[in-house]
Amino acid sequence: MPDLDRIVNAYDLGQIRKITQMTNGKSGRAWRVETDMATVLVKTVADVARASLDFALTQAIQAEDRYLTPAILLTTDGQPFVTVDQQIYRVQNYWEQAAMKPSLTATLACYKKIRIVLDRFEYAWSPDDTHSLDQLWERQQASLAQNWPGIYEQLISMIRQLETIDRQQGTWVHGDLGRWNLLSLANEKVAIIDFGEARRGPRFLDFAALFDSFMPRDKNAVKVYKDRFCDLAGIEEQDQRIFLATVQLWLVKGMLVALEKAPENVQGFWDQVQLVRKLK
Repeated sequence: MPDLDRIVNAYDLGQIRKITQMTNGKSGRAWRVETDMATVLVKTVADVARASLDFALTQAIQAEDRYLTPAILLTTDGQPFVTVDQQIYRVQNYWEQAAMKPSLTATLACYKKIRIVLDRFEYAWSPDDTHSLDQLWERQQASLAQNWPGIYEQLISMIRQLETIDRQQGTWVHGDLGRWNLLSLANEKVAIIDFGEARRGPRFLDFAALFDSFMPRDKNAVKVYKDRFCDLAGIEEQDQRIFLATVQLWLVKGMLVALEKAPENVQGFWDQVQLVRKLK
């Protein structure tokens, strides 16, 4: 565990009363820290460039609406991060998760406001995609061909189109917008957290991730769900083909990650790809 006293002191947050280790996310380790002045989340960050980008993007979102995502705090020296024992940490407000599950309507209402910010956000540097399809396919295609030859043969005909979409960098995206980064609030609204994978990417990537998060498992309900999702998200009819292709991209990338980490889920991902391919 890091020296949380030193970290908290850099923000002048008083004395620590309680520390809770949080579930580690893709972009770092985190601790919920209660002091006599506040409750905050302390999180590791990969480097100064990432910490600076996270702060700039969060500030831009906060300027639009401070209830969309928790604020990242500044140290007493006015810095958005602190370095302790050669590790970079950021500290942000901690928002309590409400008991209810996030609704599709509230989630899209939040994200559409964030989408406005992402569309106009300007920053000189964009990180690489940590799970690019090019890299995943190069690493996993041999294993897929050997263990799931039927899936491999069908995916071969799709992979070039999906790689083309994945390489697009037309706008800023959250980059990891599954249910794990949705925070239900007590007022029945939803906040979006952890922009640690934010980068320039495909236009509909975040919508695709959310589509997957709320997609019904009843295949007979998917068409009605697609129509409702596009209506709530404001995705016009002429954009729905590229949107659905991006959903397939998101699912294929998930499947290739699962092949390595949770192979029992590979078939489930592919079944979802097939469902989405049938939609119009």
